[in-house]
Amino acid sequence: MTIDLGALYGAARQRICSLVTADGADPTSPVPATPAWTVHDVVAHLSGIAADAASGNMAGAPGEAWTAAQVARGADRSVAEMLAEWSQTGPSLEAFLSSPAGAAVSAAVMDVHTHEADLRHALGLAVAVPAEFLGWAGPSLRDGLAVQIIEAGLADVAVEASDFEWFRGRLGRRTEAEVRALGWSADPSPYLDAFFVFGRAATSLGEGSL
Repeated sequence: MTIDLGALYGAARQRICSLVTADGADPTSPVPATPAWTVHDVVAHLSGIAADAASGNMAGAPGEAWTAAQVARGADRSVAEMLAEWSQTGPSLEAFLSSPAGAAVSAAVMDVHTHEADLRHALGLAVAVPAEFLGWAGPSLRDGLAVQIIEAGLADVAVEASDFEWFRGRLGRRTEAEVRALGWSADPSPYLDAFFVFGRAATSLGEGSL
């Protein structure tokens, strides 16, 4: 089955635009999954990625300084302004993602869906992640861990968990205790540093599972 990464990204972008402009969506609301950021900051980051991709400003990506600069650039801009920019820069990123070379920047697809779920949680909505995305993300994240395990010289391990838990867990939205509670075939301790791509969550988000 062929997955159109650009279409996945574009659909998530449209949903996020609707989320953050809906009645009652407060741009100053904190985002528990990214404790240093508000809803406004997450929009600045997401629109900033597409703007940086369009301008070729990719030095340091996806490091903390690069993302901090996106948030700083958006600090004095309204959500509406940033979404308008995203509507201009997003389609070119989507077109590249849909091309044969798009797999090289597939992290953008993981990122936009991660922050869509973060925003839904922050705005008091149930976390919903499209099945089509999870069907691609789950195997990708499993394969990525398998490669890291081989590179680290560790024994093979199986982890029984839903695609949703792989997605939220590996991308830093689960605590160490929550990840340890997954269906590991061996003691997870040696594997945890490899499992967490963006570190462990300090506290549980209490999202439940899909």
